[in-house]
Amino acid sequence: MEPATIAAIATPPGRGAIGIVRLSGPRAREAAARLLSSWAPRPRVASLATVRVAGVVLDEALSLYFPAPHSFTGEEVVELHLHGSPRVLQLVLAALLEVEGVRLARPGEFTRRALLNGRLSWTKAEAVVDLIEARSEGEVAAAAARLTGALARVLDELYQPLLALSAELEGALDFPDEAPDLDPSPALSRCLEVAKGLERSALRSAAASEGFRVVLYGPVNAGKSTLFNRLAGANRALVDDEPGTTRDALDAAIEVDGQVVTLVDTAGLREAPGRVEAMGIARTHALVEQADVAVLLLPPDASAAEREGWRQVAPASKRLEVASKCDLGTTEAHLAVSGRSGEGVENLLKAVGVLLAQRVPAGESLAAGHHREPLQRVREALERAVEAAKTTTLEVVAGEVSLALAALAEVAGLNLTEQRLDALFARFCIGK
Repeated sequence: MEPATIAAIATPPGRGAIGIVRLSGPRAREAAARLLSSWAPRPRVASLATVRVAGVVLDEALSLYFPAPHSFTGEEVVELHLHGSPRVLQLVLAALLEVEGVRLARPGEFTRRALLNGRLSWTKAEAVVDLIEARSEGEVAAAAARLTGALARVLDELYQPLLALSAELEGALDFPDEAPDLDPSPALSRCLEVAKGLERSALRSAAASEGFRVVLYGPVNAGKSTLFNRLAGANRALVDDEPGTTRDALDAAIEVDGQVVTLVDTAGLREAPGRVEAMGIARTHALVEQADVAVLLLPPDASAAEREGWRQVAPASKRLEVASKCDLGTTEAHLAVSGRSGEGVENLLKAVGVLLAQRVPAGESLAAGHHREPLQRVREALERAVEAAKTTTLEVVAGEVSLALAALAEVAGLNLTEQRLDALFARFCIGK
């Protein structure tokens, strides 16, 4: 039975300069030809044609034709690049869906076909949606590296030696006289180091995707809200000379060293506040406790005793002391900033980036955050195998190696089920 040809709008909803309608399947060229006047497509060469629906000219389209199997999906693919009118795109799509054998694509179905037709590996398919969902420069770079096959190559560097070792172990167990001195320890140790690196990479990605929290805290009128507005790029927080203006926490997403950070502005700390303000101060203490980095803003008029009291709110390991309102006069502080003028902001962000880098494993974010749990199982199985090789039988070692291989196959997508496919492609939009 001939597979269905699928069609969908491949660009986001709304008006734009360009709108793309994509087809994939055995009738893609035939369906497009029904709409395009005097169309003589050449493979992988853009051509201009008039689009007609029911004899009425709708638009002029730039068309791209990719014959099977040399296309993204491995099937015959046609893309129509039209002017970005939502109504034009809908009319063109509706006309294509009237062609026999053409139906609307499901979410992620183009990429799913690419995977099933061997044009894309599992890790690359995951990277496609990770790239679409990336919120920061760091997440874009990591997803792009996986899309080019970087993760697949490292996984293969681990999987193939483990597979060979598993075969050796099984052979030694079946024919013990032919391999009496088999020592799996060197190979296991090498594999364990690779597995640890992959797990660290996944932990780093998980920390970045979950987001970091940077909390601004300190006394009232320390310039927290002014600095918050400067960093957020908008006047989110009220700013006034009257103490206690901020009574509840505000947050905004910003980017620091390529990572997404939630910046939080808190109620100022002082003695004998009003009842409502006291509730805000209690929340400030809780937010500082949960923060990855706590930025203590110290105004020029703060006494030594007051400064020491505010320092006790956050541990030194995540506390960053900053002299605020430096536009009002000179300061000898190592870090000084003015939310009003912007002076010192770049230095502050660099210092925050250094502290954030200390809270996650070093190295590149090659594996994704959702790989953390199976890669942990790989590492734990190999650690048990290393210990078993020293103290027990090869049967135990072989069992642990098999467990490591199974968890690694899960990451690499070597044993896919319909449920796993459905779960991944449900994250895609229609047209991708």
